[in-house]
Amino acid sequence: MITMAGCRTVPIGSYLQGLGMWRAVVRLLDPEAKAHWHAGRLVLSTHFSTADELIEALAGRFEPLPIASPWNAGAGYTDNGSNTTATGALAAVRSSSEPRLARLRAVVEAADRVTAEAHARGWSGTGKELWDKARKPDVMQLCRNEFPDDALAWIDAAVVLGRDERGRPDPTYSRLLGTGGNFGRQDVSSTYVQAVLAVLVKSRTAKQSGGWLRAALVGDESVPYLRNTVGQLDPGRAGGVQSSPLENDDEGFANPWAFLFAIEGAVLFASAAVRREGALTSRVAVPFAVDGSAGGFATDADGEPVRAEMWMPEWSRPATLAEIEHLLGEGRVEWGGRPARTGLDFVRAVATLGVDRGITHFTRHIVTDRFGQSPLAVPAGRIAVRDHAGPVGLLGALDRWLDDVRAVTRSGEVTSRMRQLDVACFDVSRGGGPAAMRTVIIALGRLHEAVANSSAARERVRRPLVVADAAGWWAALGPDLPELRLAAAFASGSDADLSQPVRFGSATLRCLLSPVRPAHGGKRLEWSDRPSAVAVSGGTVAALAAAHRRRGIPGAVSDPFAGDTARHRPVIKGVLSAFRRGLHASLSDVVALAAGEVDDALLGDYLRGLVLLDWSTAPLSRLTIPGDEERPFIPAPLALLLPFFAVDPLPIRLRRDDPTDTAVVLRPGPGWLTGLRSSDPAGVYTDALRRLGAAGITRTVTHVADGLDGDAVTAALLLRMPRGDRLAALRSVAVLPARPPARVLGEPA
Repeated sequence: MITMAGCRTVPIGSYLQGLGMWRAVVRLLDPEAKAHWHAGRLVLSTHFSTADELIEALAGRFEPLPIASPWNAGAGYTDNGSNTTATGALAAVRSSSEPRLARLRAVVEAADRVTAEAHARGWSGTGKELWDKARKPDVMQLCRNEFPDDALAWIDAAVVLGRDERGRPDPTYSRLLGTGGNFGRQDVSSTYVQAVLAVLVKSRTAKQSGGWLRAALVGDESVPYLRNTVGQLDPGRAGGVQSSPLENDDEGFANPWAFLFAIEGAVLFASAAVRREGALTSRVAVPFAVDGSAGGFATDADGEPVRAEMWMPEWSRPATLAEIEHLLGEGRVEWGGRPARTGLDFVRAVATLGVDRGITHFTRHIVTDRFGQSPLAVPAGRIAVRDHAGPVGLLGALDRWLDDVRAVTRSGEVTSRMRQLDVACFDVSRGGGPAAMRTVIIALGRLHEAVANSSAARERVRRPLVVADAAGWWAALGPDLPELRLAAAFASGSDADLSQPVRFGSATLRCLLSPVRPAHGGKRLEWSDRPSAVAVSGGTVAALAAAHRRRGIPGAVSDPFAGDTARHRPVIKGVLSAFRRGLHASLSDVVALAAGEVDDALLGDYLRGLVLLDWSTAPLSRLTIPGDEERPFIPAPLALLLPFFAVDPLPIRLRRDDPTDTAVVLRPGPGWLTGLRSSDPAGVYTDALRRLGAAGITRTVTHVADGLDGDAVTAALLLRMPRGDRLAALRSVAVLPARPPARVLGEPA
């Protein structure tokens, strides 16, 4: 085995160079040669013992591929003065008697015939256009008809001739070779011919050919390179010594052998043009090439155009060239049961093993315009293929709604929020874990809010998003932050009876905080034609307090114990505002919220996202929020009010000699929630003490001094809590007699 240190997985030109070198070895020197990738380098399994033997054999027996692109003006087949270098290179090939150029001469002569025939048919363009745009596909088809068979692979690698909806010729270009073999103003076929002449024919440069070949294969870059256009495949060498922010030096540092092998490697993708719905167009898909997605790479710039993405596969076991040709030609990358269409689809498919087996990693390359209008393939990360989905599978539930959002003519905030979500989803797919999932839920909430606040977006996005599998999301988020736990407790609350099926018609905070409403009997949500019932611009805690006050209006929430006539059950009548269903908040989190120790903005970020989850089908009894190892100190104002804000009665032993607990129904007064917001809430606490006395509960305090923010306490009182925590709060302001000790059998009474 020979490790080719000069053939690396990045940049993409080096990756293709490795594939092309291997292909050249197989077609010219060793048909049984195998290859694989190890530590970012190509490893060649061949009968050659050393790299020096291989280099010597390649230098002596290399024959260039038959490559020609007469459909491009820069290829030099029409001597219109636009590219004298290209024209001169073709003339040198025509006049050369070098045997190794025989196949190249044959395709150049065929291209000459195509050019003459096309001009004779009147397909010429006007002005600077070589061909009439409507006739350019015809020129390409004529090339397929006239070129030698061994030259068709180049055409298939550069362009796929399909048909549009009306049956007219419609070429599709693989971004691997630019637009039909053009990298901006650089014609690939002309550069290829010039590189062939430089290493095989020209006496001035052929002397350096061996050094260039060694540099390409083993990475010994001590030789001087040619000053020439590099193209999109090797962005690190683009822009020469004269480049500056104000002026671009078009010439980089080019190794002719590296370019020859890179183009031969790209030709391996010729058979990758398959007809199936997927990437680049709806008619023709190129596996491992997809539409560009913003974000997900370190050099990403806001607003930077991403033309396409190419994901280059790595495999760790030696494979034959035929196996890799099949992989590149038929490799399938699927997400959500369909071929991956975008970079985001691709990274999620990679994370869930939605690719052909045998691949260990993919390196992502972004084709974007830099150095003016020159397209460059920029490396954007290496991603391992994993055999488990993890949290990535949850992201598929967002796709249909996000497709509607992407279809909107976006600008401003919706565009920005969509970009942030894409970046977050990339991080999850790359193994980001709970922290990355929390970023996703925040970004999703912000995007949904931006859509909800845009009337134009709501017209295109048919309905609000409802995300299934709340239990799965909750597990993936990792509830280790108080703001996250509190947001989940608020978001999951509803007025549904636990014994009945839950519907969206059961009141939730989402219907108060967002412009949405139940539709079709409460089975789903729709956009409301009115703004949110509660303004959220004043802060999250203030909005939650306002929502609680709306629920605290008499009659807003039905009370299952309003007509209770059970004997021996004290019922302290008042207003019910608590939720009947939802996650329980821990006492420490409730105290932190009431005391103003919670990040208001972060709480809001989590709440925006978590209200989008469908909590109605979640097994809430099994979705626990971490409890307190030790109960915290409860401020007296909060401790006094907490027992009143629950749906079910509290089991309280009113007298020591009572044989059993008494189910006491405690309800707050109708003016409490507005009173807490006043400058003097003392009346609320006085009424609470009076109501405890009316229920037969012995109080230990006669006066409570206020020291908490009214909105913070009001928001905290809306949370569902374990019954034991409410009893603990009650014990701090009242006497609850302990149960008499159990009598041992046979002990005197």
